[in-house]
Amino acid sequence: MTDDTGTGEAPLYRVAEVNAGNAAEMRALFERVFGKPMSETFWHWKYRPGRGHGMGVWQGDELVAHYGGVGMDILWCGTPSRAVQIVDVMVTPPVRHGVRTQSPFFLATSKFLERYLGYGNPYEIGFGFPSDRHLALARHLKLYAKVGDMTEVTVDAPHRHLRDLLYRWSTLAPGDFARERATLDRLWQAMAASLPQAIVIRKDAERLQQRYLQHPEQRYELWLLRRRGLGTALAVLAVKVEPQRVFVLDAVCDQTRLADVLRLAAQRAWQQHDAPLVAWLSSAYTAPLAAAGLRLAALPIVTPSNIWAPGPDPATLQDRWCLFAGDTDYL
Repeated sequence: MTDDTGTGEAPLYRVAEVNAGNAAEMRALFERVFGKPMSETFWHWKYRPGRGHGMGVWQGDELVAHYGGVGMDILWCGTPSRAVQIVDVMVTPPVRHGVRTQSPFFLATSKFLERYLGYGNPYEIGFGFPSDRHLALARHLKLYAKVGDMTEVTVDAPHRHLRDLLYRWSTLAPGDFARERATLDRLWQAMAASLPQAIVIRKDAERLQQRYLQHPEQRYELWLLRRRGLGTALAVLAVKVEPQRVFVLDAVCDQTRLADVLRLAAQRAWQQHDAPLVAWLSSAYTAPLAAAGLRLAALPIVTPSNIWAPGPDPATLQDRWCLFAGDTDYL
């Protein structure tokens, strides 16, 4: 561990990377802060080498704060790039000193941003789904700016149309994945082509497999929509069947057809689970869903951008991110 506080004095806190060697301390902090355990298996799945990063703050021998990030391949207005998703931001209650530039929160956040985000660093931009408290602190300390927000989309029991008989859903089993890999990649290409001005996380077959089929603790389903007869695939949805809803984590398809895809999926949700279909989507991309009559409600979730480390002007990112619920790390 090193003194990264920059005070020139004996530090009250020490700042250093969190890695596999001290991950048990991070997981213990997670349980203290959030009241639930993080398994070693889950930590390795999320922070596997080359993908995950963590910055910790120690007080003596105790880890008291953590700021994590997970690298993502993205398309930014059609150009491949890399972004980091901010995750597991936490400070143990005894050292939550509020808004101070030498607080554990500030130290963990600023050192992570300086090391990983912005020009000349591994990730040009970042995003996340911060809590209200986290966001308020970061904005006050001039670490973040808001560049977007999220909307909940609900599809109640839809009326069936004769043309709906042209389509059929199937659920992909893990054993189907190799056979359908090329199909899933084509659906991602269609999604990317329909979002030429957006920032979107790569959602090809490899990403779908890692995020949903290889998750160590959660169970998801991949629903594949095809046109009958021709067999042409039109969409794949990652869904989580919950007691009161069927929750869409991802919808990989030509986004100009998203309203129809969600309406068809809602028919399946009501038929099989007697529950509404619910999705989260970046608000900037919901106008066609509203025009199609789907029910929208604002969510208390914003998309932040780094403004601490030198990087792209937040104005160039405003309402660019096209995010779904599956782009979180906790759902």
